[in-house]
Amino acid sequence: MSAMRLSPGSFPWLLAHDIRLGWRGAGAMFGATSAPIIAGIVLLGGLVLHALAWPAVHWLQPFVHDADASHAPLVTIVACAFTWMLSQSLFSTARTLYSRGDLDLLLGSPMPARYVFAAKSASIAMGTFGSIALLTLPLANVGAMTVGPVWLGIYPALLAMALIATALGLVLTIAMFSLVGPVRARLWTQMTGAVIAGAFVLGAQIAAMLPVAMRAAITNWFDALWQGHASGPLAFLLLPIDTVRGDVTAAAWLMAIALGLFALATTLLGQRFANASLAASGASAGAGFPRTRAPAKFRRGLAANLRCKEWRLLARDPGMFAQLALQIIYTVPVAVVLMRNDALPAAFALAPTIVVIAAQVAASLAWITVSGEDAPELIATAPVEAAAVDRAKLFAVALPVLVILALPLTALALISLHSALVTAVIATAAGTSTALLNFWHPMPGNRRGMLRRHSQSKLMALVEHAIALVWAVAIVLAMVGSALVVIPVAIVVAVLACFRRK
Repeated sequence: MSAMRLSPGSFPWLLAHDIRLGWRGAGAMFGATSAPIIAGIVLLGGLVLHALAWPAVHWLQPFVHDADASHAPLVTIVACAFTWMLSQSLFSTARTLYSRGDLDLLLGSPMPARYVFAAKSASIAMGTFGSIALLTLPLANVGAMTVGPVWLGIYPALLAMALIATALGLVLTIAMFSLVGPVRARLWTQMTGAVIAGAFVLGAQIAAMLPVAMRAAITNWFDALWQGHASGPLAFLLLPIDTVRGDVTAAAWLMAIALGLFALATTLLGQRFANASLAASGASAGAGFPRTRAPAKFRRGLAANLRCKEWRLLARDPGMFAQLALQIIYTVPVAVVLMRNDALPAAFALAPTIVVIAAQVAASLAWITVSGEDAPELIATAPVEAAAVDRAKLFAVALPVLVILALPLTALALISLHSALVTAVIATAAGTSTALLNFWHPMPGNRRGMLRRHSQSKLMALVEHAIALVWAVAIVLAMVGSALVVIPVAIVVAVLACFRRK
């Protein structure tokens, strides 16, 4: 339905406008790729996800089909999905308030602020739903085709949780504005989202590392506790689980509660949202801490000045580290899967993870210093060589990477000092290679778009990830003392030679 056929200024008209903007944003992630190619990529991705859903449905079938089965697996999955959606709603609400876009124009119009806020909230809810639907809806489709329609309960459960997560995200974001002020609210919102999303992911991985007997004891205790509240005041906590299991009555109650909470939040917070938007427009969007009033002291030499400049910019925008934290958190499960293999030493599980994290963090920080450069004209017209600028920025990137890797390298050193030293060398090489790739092929963009930096070039994204994986193979070969380590090293060198800036 075209927004032009709807009544201007109405809620459906505003919602259609936000949907159109969201659709354009999704298309922009593919860069200049033509529509037929995008359609082919989406179709192929959907087929792959549905194929991967088959074994997952087979594993989950007893917990979904049998009401007497243990609640623990489904509760864990639902909790992780909900916390992910809550974190995404926090990020989206903060982005809506600070990135502005059309917000100033809409709030300056004679339209009621509650309509604008309701439309933005509905758009955030749809984005929150879509952020997890890509991975979960294939389960519902495959389950419905192979087992029965009971699996379609995932649809209303996911939609209801998205509405509840959005309502909570709106409340938390507006509360941040009241508690810490508009200058710090963005940082605190981002950090809260990262902590919420990471806590359950890390908690699930820690639980997976426990001995089998201990996990069984925890599961039995949890089921007994859950059954004790099944008919008590906390019975509503069972609604998402019962909805996933195909209970129509539970689905109706859950949707009613979700719609009620969402409507209540959008109704009560409309004017507060408008006030927060005005406060955000006057605040420094990147400031997380008060800026020093002391004048900058220029040091001797180009390298020292550039390093100082980059570190100052990173310190002024610590919200960047919230995005980096998400990258690191979602790499940790790789180490957990490897550590669960009793035949594999712990050092062999930690070392590849450290190398991959070094490659990812260095690439992200390199993109910030080059593609997200705040003064590109000044740097480009300065009477200095581009290689000298690259070297200075590379050393500026190295310090934050070293700080981030200090703790895991120390833990690895307690297990094996030799492994820690080898890992430090390979991690340095991995971080340097991905940083150089971003230096040689900059993709200009806003610093806050770090997580979407690969939207301009899927080729560079593929090469960057491939380099990280090849270095992970190299560290394993180096730790076993195999001479074959020269092969992955030679591959990375050859790739960098092909992509070197002319």
